Amino acid sequence: MNIIERIILGFFAGAVTYGVIFLFYLKKKPKIVKPVPEESRLEILKKYSEYDTGADSKKYPATFVLHNKTPDILLKYDYLKYSGRASANEDDIVFAMLDFVCDHFMHDGNVCLPRNRSMVGIIEGSEKIGLKTNCRGLSLILAELLRINGIKARHVTCKPYEEPFTDCHVVVDCIMPSGKRIMLDPTYRLYFVDDNGEYVSIAQLREGIIRGVDFHPNPNASYNGGEFSYDDYKEYMTKNLLRFNTNFNLDDSLPDMGATEIELIPKEYTTERFSKRVKFITDPISFWNI
Repeated sequence: MNIIERIILGFFAGAVTYGVIFLFYLKKKPKIVKPVPEESRLEILKKYSEYDTGADSKKYPATFVLHNKTPDILLKYDYLKYSGRASANEDDIVFAMLDFVCDHFMHDGNVCLPRNRSMVGIIEGSEKIGLKTNCRGLSLILAELLRINGIKARHVTCKPYEEPFTDCHVVVDCIMPSGKRIMLDPTYRLYFVDDNGEYVSIAQLREGIIRGVDFHPNPNASYNGGEFSYDDYKEYMTKNLLRFNTNFNLDDSLPDMGATEIELIPKEYTTERFSKRVKFITDPISFWNI
């Protein structure tokens, strides 16, 4: 083979290599199916504020597995000190579990969850990186702790308008022993009450932001032990309260399974070219009926 043939062969080999890399990049690069509108996040939320109540006649109740055995891994974090809090207020166990999570685990948005997304798996993974995990990890831990104590709780992913998105937030939707509903955010050791001192749910937080109503964070709300800014949080959640995603099965042995996802979207929000594995509904009663 002469030098010209070698040059030509090298050129084509290089072209093929770069072509394969380019095609791989195109395949991996997520397709934007819903770009961010030009309006402000509050304008977007108000524009898509309404649901289609009654549109989904079929109900989608979650399957809760309660009172699972307490994993041994919790004992080295003085879990019994928290679970043993005695009080005339039966709802106090909820806040004891929130304190447990926030006293021992820190938030780090750059952390990826381990393959094992059970509570034990997440805790074991966090132990390798300074007891850090992301908002989903914190919420999965807290929700399972509450279910161990017989309380119906689930993690809910709060999503923005755009798809795909680069940021979302995960919190806990909880039915307290008293029957009251509350949003718990372990990233910020946070919950809200209204002007009457009533606990605020995720749905109520969304409605309040749309109507311009302010709620009151608990006095010890904080981020990794530091300060908590209500204004910053409200701005952040204004972006992330457009749609909600959760799972049907709330069982630590089947954690965070994509095949059981259900997502509540506003009635004017289209999901063309979205993932087919998610069941999209526009009826908030079906979504929140746990």
